Amino acid sequence: MIAIYKKLPKTNCGKCGAATCMAFALKVKTAQALLSDCPYVAAETALECEEKGPSPFSNFEQVADALEKEAVTRDFPKMAGATGCRFEAIEGRESIAIRMLQRDYVLRKDGLFESSLPCRDVWARIIICDYLRRMGTRPMTGDLITLGHFPHTASHVKAFQSNAEKKISDRFGRDMSGLNERCSELGGKETTGQVKADFSCRFDLLPHVQLFLSFWQADEEFDAGCKLLFDSSASDHIDIEYLAYLVERFVEELAAA
Repeated sequence: MIAIYKKLPKTNCGKCGAATCMAFALKVKTAQALLSDCPYVAAETALECEEKGPSPFSNFEQVADALEKEAVTRDFPKMAGATGCRFEAIEGRESIAIRMLQRDYVLRKDGLFESSLPCRDVWARIIICDYLRRMGTRPMTGDLITLGHFPHTASHVKAFQSNAEKKISDRFGRDMSGLNERCSELGGKETTGQVKADFSCRFDLLPHVQLFLSFWQADEEFDAGCKLLFDSSASDHIDIEYLAYLVERFVEELAAA
């Protein structure tokens, strides 16, 4: 993703449809966008890259299929208990209900469903099925860290998180009441104690994956600031690259007008 990012203007203009150049680089990496979608990349450069063929990550639909097929073969009662989800068995049909970013999903033996229809969101399938099949057992530690401090995390994750935090700071710089309202709408629960800040909120991105948002409002002397933190146990429950993508989605929804 860094190689792609280096070809971009790094202005975060949003003309490609992504919130930041880093977010756009992630979408190109995962074959959700073409490099030529950026209006500032030379046509020759984009064509040269695209002619090389799909990246190793362009088979994300195949990854989703593989994870889904593995998840549906697991012991549903055991998997639900380990992941903090709700198990149901109606007329012999087993299912697991799970909530992610204020949306409800159901895993059945015939796949992942949203609103009673097969889930078409590839990354929702990847993240949810990977989370379920992992059946992480590590309890929450109370030790809060950034994405970039998880073991074996690529350096680009630090830059990604910095961009995500800046987007929140820019959007809500002097509007803490607006941030409070958006957090409430997204299911956030105001917290105190973990980090000394003007406003702190906890979100359950997944049952055992929590995000802690700390915000400092702008004043005459200082610019606004934001910090996104995670319990150090998160890597036992979700792939950190997947968590980074989930955070991108969260920030886009939070900062939406």
